[in-house]
Amino acid sequence: MQIVVGTAGHIDHGKTALVKALTGMDTDGLAEEKARGMTIDLGFAYLDQSITIIDVPGHEKFIKNMVAGVSTIDIALLVVAADDGIMPQTREHLQILKLLGIKKGIIALTKTDLITDPEWIDLIELELHDLVSDTFLKNAPLIRTSIQKNIGLDILKEEIIHQSKNLNKNTDRGFFYMPIDRVFSKKGFGTIVTGTVLSGKLKMGDELDIVPGKKSARVRGLQTHGSIASSVKMGDRAAINLSGTGLAHLIRGQVISSKNWVKETNKIIARVTMISDTKWELKNRQRVHLHIGTTEVISRVVINNSIKSNQSANVLFLLEKPLATLMNQNFIIRSFSPMETIGGCVVLDTDPTFKRKELSGWVDKLCLESSKRFNQFVNINWKNPKSSGTWARDFNTNDIEIKSWITKENLVNNQGIVFSSQSFDLSVKLVQNTLRAFHQKYPYKKSLAKERIIDDTKLSINWLTFIFSSIKNKLVYVDGGYALKSHSVELSINDERLSDKLEEVLKKAEFNLPNANTLLSDDNKKNLELLHVLKNNNKVYEIAQDKWIHASVWNKLTNELSDFFSTNDSLKVADFKNITNTSRKNAIPMLEFLDKMNITNRSGDFRIKGKSCG
Repeated sequence: MQIVVGTAGHIDHGKTALVKALTGMDTDGLAEEKARGMTIDLGFAYLDQSITIIDVPGHEKFIKNMVAGVSTIDIALLVVAADDGIMPQTREHLQILKLLGIKKGIIALTKTDLITDPEWIDLIELELHDLVSDTFLKNAPLIRTSIQKNIGLDILKEEIIHQSKNLNKNTDRGFFYMPIDRVFSKKGFGTIVTGTVLSGKLKMGDELDIVPGKKSARVRGLQTHGSIASSVKMGDRAAINLSGTGLAHLIRGQVISSKNWVKETNKIIARVTMISDTKWELKNRQRVHLHIGTTEVISRVVINNSIKSNQSANVLFLLEKPLATLMNQNFIIRSFSPMETIGGCVVLDTDPTFKRKELSGWVDKLCLESSKRFNQFVNINWKNPKSSGTWARDFNTNDIEIKSWITKENLVNNQGIVFSSQSFDLSVKLVQNTLRAFHQKYPYKKSLAKERIIDDTKLSINWLTFIFSSIKNKLVYVDGGYALKSHSVELSINDERLSDKLEEVLKKAEFNLPNANTLLSDDNKKNLELLHVLKNNNKVYEIAQDKWIHASVWNKLTNELSDFFSTNDSLKVADFKNITNTSRKNAIPMLEFLDKMNITNRSGDFRIKGKSCG
């Protein structure tokens, strides 16, 4: 397992020199860095085959580069010069490390050879212990060093190796994920990106997403610690040679990941905790700098009430450019101008999709604890439940963790669908109420089509199918639709009388095919309802859309056609008009219905006898 150590501390406190003394490598590779005598960008060195040291700039102007470096580290090396003591970036860098959730670290007191008074060094150490007393470094070893006199370097190196061997990495998210911290081109190879692998594994030939940017690439070559490798895994420092189109403009801040696991977003919800000594308040519509992963983006804050020092609240960030982020990812925010670190954040929702009115309530109620928040997501999506695999992608985690949350929150995972008992009960009630309302509105219709139930309830088709299966003892499937088993079609006395009269009218109409609005009642809706009841009872036929004929008339027609075909091989339209004594307007729909019923079969301009013709 590879370990990444990151330096932190004020400018000119000897971070780069200390890294060179430990590794023999000068991390200030830029000409501008050598000319100005200061670290501007990230530098990389190897303590051994399993330990990488990232050297970060100490100047306040390059905080975004510093954050990009330490966002992927396992162990922090806080460097403080004995002659200067604690300085502004000592405090800010320590605050950043704390906010990003770094758990292990070492304090290196450099330039001790410049101090002739031992009590001065003792005093600096006391101040440092006080500074880190409420941080992850409160029990960290503090090692006095001098590059000039070779003091403490071996002890420091041994401590780094010791902490590396006893480090427990965070849980693998279950897919490959690496924030890009460097991009360059090499003749004959093309685009190469470097970074620390934070999750998963990668091998030659694998396909990747590059986010943001909606680009795809394939792995052409791999290196780790300067050596060619066939694969890289979580914790490795990796250089990846990519092949694909449109890769010339990749930049630090983009991420590479397994296909379809990470999406770009323009807004996120996060839990923000303001640092204890800030004078800033986080207010609605305020612009801030988000430093997340290896990127920095300006964002506008949406919040109901301002947040002061030491206070926490959920905040919606509207991003001025898209970025890639993960659920539960730690990041920091800095004030817009002048830039100061003001708070630490945890991502709660990587891409909230609610409408404006619903979004505010969603922001406020989201839980920080992952399992409880997962429960909230499951319940808010109760009309369209997802599988555990889909939820793993939405939460950027592995299936094992999703299943542990399902158990912890007493959720159900049945037939590939994750849901709560409350959402199941809500869905059952919604379906039953929808059918009940339909039966009340259309008491003489036997059933409601599945497509109509989906339109009315907004339940997904898979979820509705599951609900139907779960309550099948309470439903009946009839006439291509669903009805409550308790529902029955029973005519009132008045409607029975009206339906009898409708039958008489249809008998007298014979082959003239009346429609609902030309019958007895002025109530077209009532006529249609009763005609459909008569149709379901096989007393009438609907020849075409709202064209009706009585069953006795229809039976008479089929008998006459049987007699006709006993002496004739084919039937013309004119023959049919003579049989029915009706117009072509009515004859054509009847002939088409006869074809449909296989009583006749069309052959050009004629009809021949069908299999169902007696």
